[in-house]
Amino acid sequence: MTKRLSVFLPIILMISLQGFGQNSLVSTVNPKDSISIKDIFIKGKWSGQSRLMSMATDNEAKLFDYAAIAIGFGLAYRTLAYKGFQFGISAFVNQNINSPDFTQLDSITKTPNRYEIGLYDVTDVNRKDLLFRLQDFHIKYQFKKGTIILGNYLPKNLFINAQDGRMSPTYVQGLGIDWKVNKQFKIKSDLIWRIAPRSTTHWYSVENSIGYYPSGVNPDGSKSQYANQTQSAGLGILEIYYQPKPQITVILGDILVENVFNTAYLKTEYSLQKVNHRWFFGTLLVRQNATGNGGNADIVKAYFPVDNCSLIINTRLGYNFDTWESSLNMGRITGEGRFLMPREWGVEQFYTFLARERNEGAGDVWAYSTKLGKSYFKKALKVELGYGYYRYPDAKNTRLNKYGFADYTQFIGNINYQFSGFLKGLTAQVLFVRKDNRGETYNNKRYVINKVNMSQWNVIFNYQF
Repeated sequence: MTKRLSVFLPIILMISLQGFGQNSLVSTVNPKDSISIKDIFIKGKWSGQSRLMSMATDNEAKLFDYAAIAIGFGLAYRTLAYKGFQFGISAFVNQNINSPDFTQLDSITKTPNRYEIGLYDVTDVNRKDLLFRLQDFHIKYQFKKGTIILGNYLPKNLFINAQDGRMSPTYVQGLGIDWKVNKQFKIKSDLIWRIAPRSTTHWYSVENSIGYYPSGVNPDGSKSQYANQTQSAGLGILEIYYQPKPQITVILGDILVENVFNTAYLKTEYSLQKVNHRWFFGTLLVRQNATGNGGNADIVKAYFPVDNCSLIINTRLGYNFDTWESSLNMGRITGEGRFLMPREWGVEQFYTFLARERNEGAGDVWAYSTKLGKSYFKKALKVELGYGYYRYPDAKNTRLNKYGFADYTQFIGNINYQFSGFLKGLTAQVLFVRKDNRGETYNNKRYVINKVNMSQWNVIFNYQF
């Protein structure tokens, strides 16, 4: 374990040593004031969250429909910062209000529920009540040009992120460094050894966190068996941010999952600001390759086949005017192989992405989407519309289609409202999703249920204090 983790340590040590060497400690306390350990804890800050979420999926006729409602409560505490150091802890408990029997499979396809189970614990469909999870538990150190965090924290990466679309988000445990070198350069680095995926209540090693979500099939069509069979010491992330001008941002990043795969990416964004409108452009280039044996020497149990590689290209053209925001987006995953990223770790932040679906697990994909948003009442109310067309390889092409998707179109309507006054801290969201089939499903409803010819309603209330 120690030997494997050493592959990441030079990156972490280089950044941390330079950060300490060049920057003195920053204290948020006046040096003239006396402060005790008791003050650090008593004068800390409490915060909390309450979340009520309902979700209903309407599948094609004769296929199972689902609906569920859950409520959750979270509490967080941050100590007073002292000489740059601060301790944070948070926990979340989730309670079922109403839900179906998730052990009951669809009578025609024999497939389980896909979406609503995410309000509870995907690792045990029978657990719905008082689902408790420790989330934040970290020490943060702030120096003149950055921060270092050790422990449990929310990940913020293009591919490894909170993906907070259910009751509680994805958390990671590790060492994170954010260092602003100068006005133009910033470096972010993470060494991660444990993960608590969204819709679970436990923490898992990186290797054992893969496979709790549906795993699809291997390239040869056999059922994937990588759950609890993946071998990896952990993962490391390195990102370099370069901003030569305020309107230009370049991100060069790399995700190395020891013995499984490597993902390198380059993201460039340009913004042209005028008096009351703005044009913005973006490109994203991603390259993936296997490392080691892809997770397991047995190809049936390997997460990332050793002969698999993928190339992803995404582009965006957008225009903002007053309270309007719009964009045209196009994406391509080439036919070399599947784009693979554990769904337990986050959702890919492609420009073509629309809520409730992903392109992960597929190759030879053409994706197109358009998005339009409008804000009202000093941005208290925001309405967003999105429409996309996603052309996939044949649903039976298991080499490039891990989850058996046919071509589809997707529409979303999303309304967010932030309350003020007496209800300040409360936000309400209504999300509607419609997906329709545009490809060949071979009269096999397994290619249909929870994938196409379906509608979904989400109503979410969040209260933060």
